[in-house]
Amino acid sequence: MNGGTDETALTAQQRRQLAAIQSLARIPLADLRDQSPPNLQALYAELQDGQALIPGLKMGLGALTVQRWDPVYAAKGWTLYVADLTLDMGRPFGSMFYRNDEDGRALRIGVKWHPPVQQLEFPALHPSKPELTSDCTAEEVAAVVLDARSRIGTLVAVNSQIGSFVATEEAENAILDASGLGLERLSEDDPRLAGDA
Repeated sequence: MNGGTDETALTAQQRRQLAAIQSLARIPLADLRDQSPPNLQALYAELQDGQALIPGLKMGLGALTVQRWDPVYAAKGWTLYVADLTLDMGRPFGSMFYRNDEDGRALRIGVKWHPPVQQLEFPALHPSKPELTSDCTAEEVAAVVLDARSRIGTLVAVNSQIGSFVATEEAENAILDASGLGLERLSEDDPRLAGDA
């Protein structure tokens, strides 16, 4: 086979599956919104330890109304001028850079998930060195960290809202199961919710 796939040795179904998988890589996402690609019989995903498959996601939407970040949480006297952020496995990670409006001091707020305590952390860091900041007061740090937390909170909420909107009940069940919340679903009028059972 010379490291490649010998298509003459494949069955007809294997050839169709291979063609479907190969053609999927070339299909623009916009083409998948309302229909599946023609002749597509199955999609395959490799799962590793600790991963879960979320099936039943729908893509047939064009827009969604979400809640914007509320500037009431903005740090007075500080301006966000750079954000280097990514969502790493759904968790925000990176840095947000703020500049003091009066004296030009810079402050970097790290954004990272801390696995042992299962929470987001926002350390106030030196703008260019891997160390904690030393030229800001505790009040300044608290105000800027609250600003960063509020923006990241909005980012997480918007991503969650979009995920909830495109997830079918099958996908929601898989998400809950992956989160360790795969419990029995109760209807709103279930007597157990009122404490009657």
